[in-house]
Amino acid sequence: MSRLLVVAALAATSRADADPLRLRADALTTTAAPAGLLTLEADGAAGPGLSAEAVVWTGRLAEESRGDVLVIAVRARTADGRASGRVGRFVESLGALRPLHVDGVAGRLRLPLQLAVETYGGIPVVPGLATARSWSWATGARISRSLGDAGSIGVAYAQQRDDGRLVSEELGVDAGAALGRRDDLGAKLAYDLANPGIAEVAVTASHRSKALRTELYLSHRAASHLLPATSLFTVLGDVPAERAGAVVTWRCAPRLDLIADLGARRVDRDVAPQAIVRARLRLDDLGTSALTGELRRDGVGPDTWTGARGTARIALPHSLAATAELELVIADRDRGLGAVWPWGLAALGWDDGTWQAAIAVEASASPQDRHRVDVLGQLGRRWGSR
Repeated sequence: MSRLLVVAALAATSRADADPLRLRADALTTTAAPAGLLTLEADGAAGPGLSAEAVVWTGRLAEESRGDVLVIAVRARTADGRASGRVGRFVESLGALRPLHVDGVAGRLRLPLQLAVETYGGIPVVPGLATARSWSWATGARISRSLGDAGSIGVAYAQQRDDGRLVSEELGVDAGAALGRRDDLGAKLAYDLANPGIAEVAVTASHRSKALRTELYLSHRAASHLLPATSLFTVLGDVPAERAGAVVTWRCAPRLDLIADLGARRVDRDVAPQAIVRARLRLDDLGTSALTGELRRDGVGPDTWTGARGTARIALPHSLAATAELELVIADRDRGLGAVWPWGLAALGWDDGTWQAAIAVEASASPQDRHRVDVLGQLGRRWGSR
C-alpha cells in the first residue's frame, strides 16, 4: 500500500515589510520497515513575487541510512503575474499528461489573445532514495487559450529518455467549458507516441440544480496512467480499463449528501456493471466532523468483488480529533489468499496551533499480503514571527 507524504517547506525573508515567517518542524516514524520522515516547513516571501519550499526526507532502509529531498524549489513571478517560474525539485503536470517528479526548471508565460505557454525540463526523480542514470531527462510544454470566463482549451507534449533512449512520449489535449450557469463539459486525451495508442481519455458532462447534480462520464485509462494506491479500494479498483456511467449527487438535507455512481467497466473483452452508493453526513456546519458510508460492486471477469467502506472524523475537546476508516472486500472467488480482505485505519491527532501530534494504526489483508500492520506516529511544532 503506497502513501504520498507531502509537506511544504523552506523560505526566508530579507525585507522588514515582507510576509510573516512561519516555521514548522515535523517528525514521523513508521514500523512497517524501519524508516522515518523528518521535515522542516516554513513559508514566507523573500521579496515581491519570490518564494521557496523544501521537503527533506530522511530514512533508514535495510542497514543503510539514506536521505532524500521530495520537493525543494524556488518560485518567482512578475508583479503583474504574466510570467512565473520554478527551479529545483517538484512535481509537474501539464493538462492531460501524467504528472512527473523532476529535478529541473519550469515556467509559465501569459501572452496576448488570452494565450498561455507552460514548459518544463529536467531529470526524472527515481523513487526509493536512488539517483537517476546519466543521460536521463524529461521535457514538456503546453499551450492553452482561455475562452473568456467559459473555459479553456490546451495542447501539451512531453517526452522522457533513459540513458538517451526514448522511454515515454505523449501528446495531450484538454478542454473545459461552462455551458450556462448550470452545465459544464470537460474532456482530455493523452496519446502515447512511443508505444502508439491512447494512454488516457475522459469526457464528462454535468448539470447542477439547487439540490441535485448529475454527471455523465466516459473514460479509458492505460497502465501508464494509474494512480497511487491509498486504500484497498484503490488497489483493487484502479486497473487499466474503460468506464462509462453516471454520478448523481443529492443534497437531501442541509448536512446530508447521497451519491450514486452507476456504470460499467470493460477490461479486455470482459464487461461488468459497477455500482457505488455513498452517504456523507456532516456533523457540524463546517464539516469538521463527518460520517461517510459506502457500498460498492466492482471488478471484471474472475476478479469481481463487493465492498463496504465506513469513515468517521470526530472533532474532540482539547484540540483533539479522532479518525477511523474501515474497508471490507469480499471477493467472488478465492484465488489462494482468502476471499475476505479487510483494511482499517484508526488515528488520534492533537493540534493546538503550535504543537501537533498524531498516532495511527493501519491493518490490512489483500491479494498481495495475508496480513500487514503499520504503526505511524507524528510530532510537530510551529514557530511564528513578524
